[in-house]
Amino acid sequence: MRFLLILHGESRADLPRTDFEHTARDAGELIGGEVLAHPQLAVTLPDRPGPTAIDAYYVVDVEHLDRALELARLLPDSRLDGRYVEVRPIMRRSGEL
Repeated sequence: MRFLLILHGESRADLPRTDFEHTARDAGELIGGEVLAHPQLAVTLPDRPGPTAIDAYYVVDVEHLDRALELARLLPDSRLDGRYVEVRPIMRRSGEL
């Protein structure tokens, strides 16, 4: 089952996320992810002020939600004030999880 881990908070490309990346990659569960540019560079359609401060994202493919949460807890974003990790299942085109 694939999950999107959305890292919320102001841009912090300096946060060490290597424990998460090594663990997920070594287990064959890391599909991909990127650190995003500062929200001021975002364009929102339709035009609305203040895009959401999403710093980065990862896609993981794991057996169940508990494993996705275990991986998300390895991210420093899950432990810092003003930051959090949203774990969201990715649906298939058929509408199934």
